[in-house]
Amino acid sequence: MRAAVCLLAVAVVAGCTSAPEAPVRTTAARTPTPTPAATLPPLPAGSAGCELPGEKADDLRAADARTAWRSVWVDEERGSMSLLAAAPDGALWSTYWSEKQEDGALVGRDGGVRRWDGSRWETFQIPQARPGRPQTSVAVAAASADQAWVFGVSNGKSPKETAGVVAAFADGVWRAEPLPEPAARSVGWAFTTARAVDGAAWAVNGPAAVSWTGGHWRQHPLPAAAGALSSGDGELWAVSGQNGEPAALRWESGAWRRITTPPFEPPADVTLPRATLSDVVVLGPDDVWVVGGLSWTVLDEYDEENEPAEKGHSLAMHWDGNGWTCDWGPLTSTVGRMTRFGQAEPDGRGGLWVIGRRDVLWHLDGRRWTRHRVPAPPGAEPRVHSLAWRPGSREVYAVGSVVTKGADNSEISHAALWRS
Repeated sequence: MRAAVCLLAVAVVAGCTSAPEAPVRTTAARTPTPTPAATLPPLPAGSAGCELPGEKADDLRAADARTAWRSVWVDEERGSMSLLAAAPDGALWSTYWSEKQEDGALVGRDGGVRRWDGSRWETFQIPQARPGRPQTSVAVAAASADQAWVFGVSNGKSPKETAGVVAAFADGVWRAEPLPEPAARSVGWAFTTARAVDGAAWAVNGPAAVSWTGGHWRQHPLPAAAGALSSGDGELWAVSGQNGEPAALRWESGAWRRITTPPFEPPADVTLPRATLSDVVVLGPDDVWVVGGLSWTVLDEYDEENEPAEKGHSLAMHWDGNGWTCDWGPLTSTVGRMTRFGQAEPDGRGGLWVIGRRDVLWHLDGRRWTRHRVPAPPGAEPRVHSLAWRPGSREVYAVGSVVTKGADNSEISHAALWRS
């Protein structure tokens, strides 16, 4: 996903050479921390405007705006970046996928983890927590340029032999270990999300959450499956994410409490309806946004990838401390590449950014919604994969790739970094 061409037209290109590889170490799994016996009872919450709207409804009324995004860097080599975490000191951590032509075929490989210092990327290889076992990276969290975590899964010959793992970077050294059981049955697997919260690491997936206290990984049961996580102003929230039944959870007094969410009843005559709470943004105790949408399959209609098309409404749901208010977006379709909102991040000004399509980001400034097209070189298509807000600032970053078509109509991708 990267041709050996430097796209200087819209990017300030910095060197992307690999630094000397940091020392890596593996450690044995630590003794599992006892799991708390119970979660807190659910909190009932009212809702307003959460019934599925009519086809012509549009509560968001977003307008196209002059983009607030600029291109910071485009790689010379082929590849892409997918996961992103931003630390308060300005360091960015991202996972990298490389692509090279070998014997006439395009070969993709895990390119490790990169750290951005404001002018260049430094590349690290993540050690294997269980030597000889294939390992993937699915979530990244960062507290600083000197402290980061990468969660993933160490594959076995069967699901029973597969386990979640974590690699931690501290004192210039990567150390990797399996996560404790039973959290290792879900955390580190697909749909895991991670955050650095006040210098500590949290990760959630499915029925489990783990946190790093500085001495060991502590396990926390969840009252509902989670796949997205956010913190702010002393609050920590999780929602079900891209692959679970709608649920919202809040961390209180050392345990998780479920906050009742609206039922999101779909039309009775639709095929394969699905309500999704993709992500959560915590601006304050009484100011929490959850984004996602409700979609359904459309028979005899196909998208650009020849998959059955979906229609749906994007959703922005607000918590005011007592209940939820739902704002629905216009009816859209995967033929237009969007039915629901994706990842969301604070903007540092009391608003938030949300991935709508891979080339368009939506912004809420506290009062109104606007749409911002992500810049790319002439003839290239931008593809945003992840957003990250730098805590304590007004800086929001995005990573992904810019894609052009080759002479044989194949896609050529280059990793890219943007900033709002």
